[in-house]
Amino acid sequence: MRHPVFFFSRNFENALINPDNPHILKPHLLCAAWEKPLTEEDAHFFGDTFSQEVAELEKEGKLKRRGEHWYLSPGVTYPAQGINIRSTSTKNFALIDTSQGYELLETIESSFAFSQVHPGAIYLHQGESYLIIGLDLERRVALASPTDAPYYTQAKEITDIRIIRANQEKVCSGVRVYFGEAEVTTTVIGFKKKMQFTEEVIGEERLDLPTQRFLTQALWCDIPQKAVDRIAEVGLDFAGGLHAAEHAAISMLPLFALCDRNDIGGVSAPFHIDTGKAQIFIYDAYPGGIGIAEKGFEMIAELWRATLKTIEGCPCRDGCPGCVHSPKCGNNNEPLDKKAALILLQELQPLEIARKQKRMTK
Repeated sequence: MRHPVFFFSRNFENALINPDNPHILKPHLLCAAWEKPLTEEDAHFFGDTFSQEVAELEKEGKLKRRGEHWYLSPGVTYPAQGINIRSTSTKNFALIDTSQGYELLETIESSFAFSQVHPGAIYLHQGESYLIIGLDLERRVALASPTDAPYYTQAKEITDIRIIRANQEKVCSGVRVYFGEAEVTTTVIGFKKKMQFTEEVIGEERLDLPTQRFLTQALWCDIPQKAVDRIAEVGLDFAGGLHAAEHAAISMLPLFALCDRNDIGGVSAPFHIDTGKAQIFIYDAYPGGIGIAEKGFEMIAELWRATLKTIEGCPCRDGCPGCVHSPKCGNNNEPLDKKAALILLQELQPLEIARKQKRMTK
């Protein structure tokens, strides 16, 4: 709203998909085989991993080879029915309304289930509030009951990311940026109850839920030493600056890629074990990745520029939902340092822009 020219002058969205992701490719190969038996010539349409994924499907008993063709196994019926158009996973939790004869309300992807439908959570479905009264991990079922509770809940989680390999790297504004494969580990450890409108915390409870792990695609970047020195010189919170810059960059990325904020995750650390230095990570929140982080890597200069403008243009003093707060932060938006994030993002700009921004800051 503060930058209408930027918004209305944008080109059409970048619709992204990663056809090499086995979580996407394998179900679609089954759909293709439903229409017509597969042959080696179909690699022209499905890419370099075609033969590998067909072999795995054959090993899993979902495809059978006869001569030069692969057919669906007799037990596989209408594979398109099992594909979720919003997710790479076929493992979902069923949300059941216990007040309506155990009617199915909706399905929730497993990677989001623990943070959204944990026991005690308030879940919004079509504008109506439901209290989650049970979660069956084996059957993947969450039980919900309508409620008029005057509060909402916010999950608290610990997220860690480990680098598997860097597939690409480049230097942008003197800073090295990477794109590659990573493993994300998330544990939901509890939740807070917050009053509507006032945001007053009226309760906090612990949860004992399994840790979730998945492989995905991520981008990460080194932090300029000048930024570290400037932040230390004025006595600001370096970790809070990293965290705030990460949040703001994630909120900006949907402007460059066709996605929702919930499709992206992020981690920032003053010291990361795999690199031995400070790092900001942005990753696809779906197993295997769907191309969002890759798009961010391609347009990293534009992403940094838009992120800096967003924080600079926000009239708040210490950070707010319009700039550095995130509605899905597992650490309840702590710590955050808006001023440190501004310094950090200034040093990530091309030299001429960085000099101009420093003068404006002074």
